[in-house]
Amino acid sequence: MLQFSSYLTLSKRLTQACAIAIFLFISSCANEAPPTGGKKDIKPPKIKYSSPANKSLNFHGSQIKIRFDEYIVQSLDPSEIIVSPPLSKNAKYLVNGKNLIIKLPPPLKDSTTYTINFGDAIKDNNENNVLKNFTFVFATGNALDSASISGHVVNIKEPTKTEDLIVALYPADSMAGILHSKPYYFAQTDKTGAFKIENIHAGAYRLYGLKDENLNYIYDQASELVGFSDTLITLSDSSKANADVIVFESRTARPKFADAVPTGPGSIMISYNAPIKTLKLDADILKSGDLMEVKASKDSIIYWFSDVYALKTKLILSANDSITDTARVELKYLTKDTIGEKKLYALKFEQQDIKRDSTRQNANSRPMRSPFKPIILNLSRPVVSLDSNKRVYILNDSTKKADTIRYAIGAETKRDFHPEFPQTPGMPYSLVIPDSTLRDQWGWWNKKLVYSWQTDNVDNFGNILLTMHFDHPEKYYIFKILDDQQNPVAAFYYVGNQERKVTLKNIAAGNYHLQAIEDANKNGEWDTGDIIKMLQPEKIINFKDVYTLKGNWDLEIEVKIQDQVTR
Repeated sequence: MLQFSSYLTLSKRLTQACAIAIFLFISSCANEAPPTGGKKDIKPPKIKYSSPANKSLNFHGSQIKIRFDEYIVQSLDPSEIIVSPPLSKNAKYLVNGKNLIIKLPPPLKDSTTYTINFGDAIKDNNENNVLKNFTFVFATGNALDSASISGHVVNIKEPTKTEDLIVALYPADSMAGILHSKPYYFAQTDKTGAFKIENIHAGAYRLYGLKDENLNYIYDQASELVGFSDTLITLSDSSKANADVIVFESRTARPKFADAVPTGPGSIMISYNAPIKTLKLDADILKSGDLMEVKASKDSIIYWFSDVYALKTKLILSANDSITDTARVELKYLTKDTIGEKKLYALKFEQQDIKRDSTRQNANSRPMRSPFKPIILNLSRPVVSLDSNKRVYILNDSTKKADTIRYAIGAETKRDFHPEFPQTPGMPYSLVIPDSTLRDQWGWWNKKLVYSWQTDNVDNFGNILLTMHFDHPEKYYIFKILDDQQNPVAAFYYVGNQERKVTLKNIAAGNYHLQAIEDANKNGEWDTGDIIKMLQPEKIINFKDVYTLKGNWDLEIEVKIQDQVTR
């Protein structure tokens, strides 16, 4: 009896355990929840099945169900999702665990192919991995639209940055549609800039490219890159078209004021959304000795003012003689003892963008400079006067010889210091500017300034010998030699179809690229396009080869522009 009783007790416990397990299983099925722990998920969700199936025909329902292999974010952003052709009302998108339910508003058009493009809306719940370029297609008739278009998008200024650009397709009668409405069809580019749009209805279309900064599928910010195809794209049933688009920063009719912020005591950065030609400025802190420094991009200006103890100011701005803008700025001001006691904000050399000794034999390694380029050092503030009786000198740190030198202050910014002396390769130097030599914008004289560097060895330089053959006598080109960081190391103008030889001496060893800008308006600089006027930017030809220059070598390059491509 004891054994039988124990068996009944054990059986009863097993039955209870099974009942609890079944209950927990049913509960978990009723309300799915994402698992926790495990390795980091780096893959986007995948579709397991859908009802109806993707690319179904003769669909007349009101609901679509898509099942994924993992949990997706519970709330989809409807602004990311575009339905082509547009529905009578917005569809509803409901997420439950791994399931996406799409509720379609009636009525659907007869014999029509619908494409639901989800953009970046679908992401997994754990790591937000995006299911890119996912489209769900169905037809209410017995055939799917089967035309397609593919190609590449080229970023004219930064050819390597071509991923995740929007390629938008609009009906031909939609003039400049990307300025006003979302696209009829669209796709996103991959890492190579390639795109493909499928299941397009037969007809004529305009093609645009867009770097969509604010994710609304409309070109509405001057900072966004935009581009267009010059010709209409006509598609028939099952046709396959190919087209490329160049995106660029469009020229705007009137630059818009963006911001005015203090960058430090005595300076304000004034920014616009596009390059400007002139700027008129008025302010309650304005004095006759104030300066304006135009940045190389020409879309921003540093205003240097003398009243460093001011707390705030009101700026009145007029760029290119346009409508006046105003800005109130809280300034970064100085206290009376900042220089006297704390010795902050003394005049100094700014950080120089120069390579350092890669051997790292010395913990305090000096910047390595080319002995063949003039030295230009940037000061932290404009210099308005100097004491010519002070002895500025160069110290050769290997021989301890000190040579008095001539120098100049840049006329435009008044922050560029130009020491004038011949450099010897492979030598350590120090530039010494004695106390009270330079008087800055605030009226303060400098403390002693020392800048040390090492000149590179002559064995690390070579020559580039170019032989030019341009078979386009009617065209003008700006020709550039670029380093691996796309910085120009040499540039010159070229006209005509006659052979020309160019020798560039004492160029640092390394990899180089060639670039030619087709200067259509012959103004000596590259000009961008205009999306409003439907003007393309001037063509930039990036030569496909990479040329390696070795130290103590002559690199001979024969250039034929007709063999090159723009991407």
